Parts: sequence; C-alpha cells; structure tokens
Amino acid sequence: MKKMLQILAVLFISTLLLGACSSDDSEPSEEIDNGTTEANDDETNESAETEEDNTEEKNTEEDTDNDSNSGGFNTGTEDQEDLSIGDTGKFDSDLTTYEITLDEAQVLDELDGNTSQLDAYILLDITVKNTGDDAQSVQDLLYGLEVTDNLEMTGYQNYAESFDSVEEMTGELAPGEEVSGQFVTEIYEGENYYFRLRTGIAGSGSSNQVTWVIPAEEAE
Repeated sequence: MKKMLQILAVLFISTLLLGACSSDDSEPSEEIDNGTTEANDDETNESAETEEDNTEEKNTEEDTDNDSNSGGFNTGTEDQEDLSIGDTGKFDSDLTTYEITLDEAQVLDELDGNTSQLDAYILLDITVKNTGDDAQSVQDLLYGLEVTDNLEMTGYQNYAESFDSVEEMTGELAPGEEVSGQFVTEIYEGENYYFRLRTGIAGSGSSNQVTWVIPAEEAE
C-alpha cells in the first residue's frame, strides 16, 4: 500500500511538471502571434496611409488641371479709358483683336422724325478694323459697346438697324479689313458721354476695357 502511494505521488508530481512545461511552451507562441498581429496592423495602417496619400495627390492633380482648364482668357492689351474723339481704341478679346476709331459724335433731338424716349439720341461715326487672324462679323465686334452718361450705370447699345438714315455696318471683315459706318443710341443729357465696352464683358476678363470720353459741347 505504501508503495502504491509513492507511485501515485510520483505520477501526480510528473503530471504537474508536464503541465508547467506545456504552459511555458505556449507562451512564446502567444508572443509570436501578438508580434505577427502587430506587424499586420502596421502593414494595414501603412497601406491605408499610402492609399490616402495617393488619393490626395490625385485630387491635387485634378484640382490643378481644373484650375488650368478654367483659367480663361488673359488679355495682353492694357485698358484705354480716357480716349477722345479721333482716337483709336485697341481691343484684345477672347474672340479676336480689333480696333475702333471714333471719328465724330453728334447729339440729336430727333432722328428720322422720331424723338427719343430718353432725352436725346447720340450718333457716332466710327471705323472698325479687324486686326485678328480670322474673318469676323462686324456685329460681333460691335457687340457689347454702349453709350452712357454715368460710368456707374449701364448704358444703351446700338439701334442702327432701326433707322433708315443711319449707315448700319453689317457683313464680315477679313483680317486687316476695315469698314466705316454709324452707331446710334439713346442717352440722358449729361456733361460727358462715355462710349465704351459694357463693363460686364470687360469685368469678366473677356476683353480689356476701352472708353471714349465725349464732352457734351463736342457733340452739339
């Protein structure tokens, strides 16, 4: 019986020792797993960061391209905002380049038997020259031109087609070609009149600004 107890005691101790060894052997494995997990997490984070960087770089490139594409037209000609009768204004627009000379200006109480719904008419004799590389419609070159008595207010555009006695300009101008004719519109009475490109066009960057100042006494 005593011998049997000794055997059981030995077996019990052996079992305890084997259990301890087994526990020790499993710990390194857990550390390795943790290391592997951390490594995988690092790789995942690095991959996410790389993808985010690539996305930001792509977005930046797209923004740059969009800015470049939407940069619009930049005129290379300075504004001319104090021209007089007889002066030639040079226009540099997103359509073409051209010149207009204001030859004469006259304020009229009536025209072709009609009186103005404002205070008077102003009749301008002008010469238009196409200095661009392509043929252009005269009406396109005249588009946006107006006369006003107040630079802070919009003016009135060309009504030449409405009057039989006014020499309207139509057709196309070849490169280097010019044509003379008349521009007429209604005005309020003022000390000065301003023949100019509408500010909405010049202000948008589609053209430089050109303005003639016409004193009332020079247009009587």
